Amino acid sequence: MFKNITSFRNFIPFFIGLMVLFGTGCSSTKFVPEGEHLLSNVKVKNRGADVRKEQLKPYIRQQENTKLLGVWKFYLGLYNLSGRDGGKGINKWLRSIGEEPVIYDPFLATQSSRQISLFLKNQGYFRTSVNDTAIFSGKKKVKVTYDINPGNRYHLKNIFYRIEDDSIRQEILNDTLSTLLRSGRPFTVDLHERERERITENLRSKGFYKFSEEFIYFRSDTTTGNHQVVDSMVVVSPEDALGYKHHRRFKVNRVLFHIGMGAADAIGADSGRTSVAADTLNYKDIVVVYNEKLSFKPELLFSSSYIHPGDIYNARMVSRTHQLLSGLRLFKYINIRFRETGNFDADGKPLLDCVIRLSPGKPQSVSFDIEGTNSSGNLGAAGNLTYQHKNLMRGGEFFTFNTRLARQNQFVRSSAEEFNTLELGAEASLVLPRFLLPLRIEQFRQRYNPKTNIGLAYNYQRRPDYTRTIANARLGYNWKSSRYISHSFYPIEFNLVNIPEVNDEFWDRISNTFLRYTYEDHLIMNMNYSFLLNQQVLGQRRDFWYLRANVESAGNLLSSVSGLWNEDSGQDYDELLGIRYAQYVKGDVDLRFNNRLDRYTSLVWRFFAGVGYPYGNLDVLPFEKRYFSGGANSIRAWPVRGLGPGSYNEEGARFYNQTADIKLEFNLEYRFKLFWILEGALFMDVGNIWSIREDASPEGGLFDFETFAEQLAVGTGLGTRFDFNYFIFRFDAGLKTHDPSLPAGERWIPLNRPWTWDDVGFNFAIGYPF
Repeated sequence: MFKNITSFRNFIPFFIGLMVLFGTGCSSTKFVPEGEHLLSNVKVKNRGADVRKEQLKPYIRQQENTKLLGVWKFYLGLYNLSGRDGGKGINKWLRSIGEEPVIYDPFLATQSSRQISLFLKNQGYFRTSVNDTAIFSGKKKVKVTYDINPGNRYHLKNIFYRIEDDSIRQEILNDTLSTLLRSGRPFTVDLHERERERITENLRSKGFYKFSEEFIYFRSDTTTGNHQVVDSMVVVSPEDALGYKHHRRFKVNRVLFHIGMGAADAIGADSGRTSVAADTLNYKDIVVVYNEKLSFKPELLFSSSYIHPGDIYNARMVSRTHQLLSGLRLFKYINIRFRETGNFDADGKPLLDCVIRLSPGKPQSVSFDIEGTNSSGNLGAAGNLTYQHKNLMRGGEFFTFNTRLARQNQFVRSSAEEFNTLELGAEASLVLPRFLLPLRIEQFRQRYNPKTNIGLAYNYQRRPDYTRTIANARLGYNWKSSRYISHSFYPIEFNLVNIPEVNDEFWDRISNTFLRYTYEDHLIMNMNYSFLLNQQVLGQRRDFWYLRANVESAGNLLSSVSGLWNEDSGQDYDELLGIRYAQYVKGDVDLRFNNRLDRYTSLVWRFFAGVGYPYGNLDVLPFEKRYFSGGANSIRAWPVRGLGPGSYNEEGARFYNQTADIKLEFNLEYRFKLFWILEGALFMDVGNIWSIREDASPEGGLFDFETFAEQLAVGTGLGTRFDFNYFIFRFDAGLKTHDPSLPAGERWIPLNRPWTWDDVGFNFAIGYPF
């Protein structure tokens, strides 16, 4: 086997050769017809400080061929590798995975200038000038420059209201404090559209069922001087559009649920004429129409609807009802519609019937999935068998039972000896579509759609150095406060950790250190809260943020009431049922941003910071609550639990098992599509773990604000991914660049010695690392 990796300098000419081969040389014009020109470069000269180039890019109708790393036209190069006959197998395949040359079109350049100008005017730049200039070269190439001078931006000065309909005038004027059109704000068309939507939503949530944005328009006066705009918002009468003089406030007459019925049968059921036998059930103030046996209780429908007979029509309640029904995960189709009955109530309000059509899905499912991992040569596989029932007690209760079997083959450090680790586990959870609380908080449920989560789990882990079992019981609540934000709060979570076997050699090494307490039986009774922001939308390729924040506390309740059962055991700590319990606080944050650069490439970064502080009844964090670093989803140049803490290097240990109280990580990854199902990535990982207490820290492992930056490990590398749609198979090769375990002055490896194979970490995994 090679001992050194010293051929990077020899790789550079090879890389340059590939760049030339794949389209950066003269062959990039291979398929450009005579008399035409390849659009080789598009440049934007923007003189407006408030306008970013990224905002203008979507309005440029012609972009140059896609570049990797900003210089390499890889996909054009693939296309140019094909022969002249595009119908042949290999040529057809190369063209399908490549990108044909972009031929310059002067008409599209002119259209781009117009689109940019229109966009800037919609942003309040009413005196914009945009010029496109084409510079041709003798190599059938052309460079296009868009010179943009947006001029001064206009701002809102005042807004006046002209409301033609007396029935809604006061409703609108009473809500002007919430207006988006405030004096001093930049003028934008989008802001005006959002104001129309806001007013429409407000009125439709107050009974005005037929009100729409078309009844609102704006007149903007830009002649007042000083680059200011005076707005007039006009709300017109419905007489021309709807045939009556005033906007009407509607009231709900009946609420009907149609279960598993086609459109024709549903209409017929309402009128008593249907081609199928339909049963009708009246429950409280709703009507349930169905043609098969109901698989759930009618109470479930009643409690999941915020539309009730006699209520004023409210569009917000319609939306929340749809969210509640969708959150049950029982129905594959949900449709809520209203129809006018032609009748009026005693106050003269027109009546609406609400028809909610539901198509039930399959309530039960069984799935089996296999995972494969490889971290620094340690091969592993896991299988999960999962059973789900979405309606266990006919009340929308979501039951899951999962079993897991995992095995990993690992190498002993600095040896060819191998060993296996085994993990067995089972977990059962029940999610109830409501809060289990002594008090009924109806407004909270309407707004946040809360759920109660009850879970039991058991896990068995066997390693050469120890055997451990963990029994878990928990009760918690989950709710969503917006489309992208969700919360979970577990006031009670109980973990009983039993370590029946510890290897004698391993115990001799840790028995006189702080680590011994993490490998003794203990229990954890904690509460925790998690906040999650996730803007990712499946199927959409756009920028998104991801943020998860957790805070956890354990042992305080037990400590406050320990006097009720404690007996004098001669120990300097308390026990519950003869087992020592942990006491600590812990919090961490995981922040990610996915930036889509173009349709082929993206830049993803992640920042993680976490800290746990043990105190009171146990001076160290329990093993399962401690942080570790390294592996396929962390610092990829180091094996799992093989990094830190700090500059500590545990040379005598046979197995990687390094953990600590503090963790910092920063990851940056440039992802790009290659061809077929193959993707590539270049990445950099930075981070480490540290101890927080001096009396429980190995040498060099204590966190210090003055020295922690010098102890950050840096790993760089590249990866390939196979995107099979249903899952992504990933291979990453990480290279140690800055190793904090080396002596000071020798930690930047490429500056001090050649790389060796020990500096390389290979990782196989399923899915992206973050």
